[in-house]
Amino acid sequence: MSEKIIHFVWLLPASKDSNKHIRQMIQSEAAFVEEKIIFLQAEDYYQKVGKIEQPDLIVLYGSFYKPHFDPYFLISQIRQTWQNTILAAWLTDDPYEFDSGYVLTGYLDFLFVNDKNASRYYHSAKVHHLPLGAATRLITDRPSLEPEWDFIFCGVGFANRVEALTGLQSTLKQHATLIIGSGWTDELKSNCFWLPSVPYEELLTLYQKSKIVLNFARNFNFCNTLYEIVSSTTAPRTFEVAAMGIFQLVFLDKPEVYEYFDRDELITFSSKDEFDQLAEKYLTHADLRTTVAQKAQQRVLNQHLYRHRLQTLLHRVFCS
Repeated sequence: MSEKIIHFVWLLPASKDSNKHIRQMIQSEAAFVEEKIIFLQAEDYYQKVGKIEQPDLIVLYGSFYKPHFDPYFLISQIRQTWQNTILAAWLTDDPYEFDSGYVLTGYLDFLFVNDKNASRYYHSAKVHHLPLGAATRLITDRPSLEPEWDFIFCGVGFANRVEALTGLQSTLKQHATLIIGSGWTDELKSNCFWLPSVPYEELLTLYQKSKIVLNFARNFNFCNTLYEIVSSTTAPRTFEVAAMGIFQLVFLDKPEVYEYFDRDELITFSSKDEFDQLAEKYLTHADLRTTVAQKAQQRVLNQHLYRHRLQTLLHRVFCS
């Protein structure tokens, strides 16, 4: 494949993006892709269309839900100016925002969707599943730290998460447990240590200081009423924690996770009794935690970095 020019366009302004770390990871991993990838902001791209070298491919990345500009005007401008350029999008918040993007197949050549189950509801051969991932920058120059926490969970207290952690709190309150995020009940905050938020880099340090990172997927829809799709694909935080070589216990509400990890690479639970047994086992055996975490880390480094995602995207576009 000869070198192609790729424009990777962020749909959300950097100042509004709560997941800037994902941008940074994608950009750092793009250096390992053979094609030339140029990263641009959508709100600035209007002025650049037709005035810079024509790309072979434009990828609109992010969310079409309540955009800060008119993405369909931008798509129309691209089509009129660069008629031979392939136009794609990579949606990152399906199925929770499905209704805002389901018409995109009528405007694009390719549509990549973060959630496998959601991808089936577009009913189009243009749509392909492409999960999020991780980056090697998560493990570069990070020294090993002594554990200060038995359990850590970071995330918004959506109803499904509150219910799950409330069911586990008789165990969690007996250990050094830290919950980070908004929306948590006073009961949980009184039984565990709690922080309203931390910067992402500080979160990574806290993860390093924990024995077990708890993993509960979100279940909160912003715009998902057409089909009320249930998410199936594991969230990027699973790949990120694994990339750091940190042990995690994952609530098994998405069996698809075993399409990305083997059962000896990621430990899951589906009940309070099972959680208690696994917690006792892995809290007291650091060697077992290390063995599992190292296997998960190697899996991510081999298959689930953003360089792998970008390579998959480019192969699908240019070689299919």
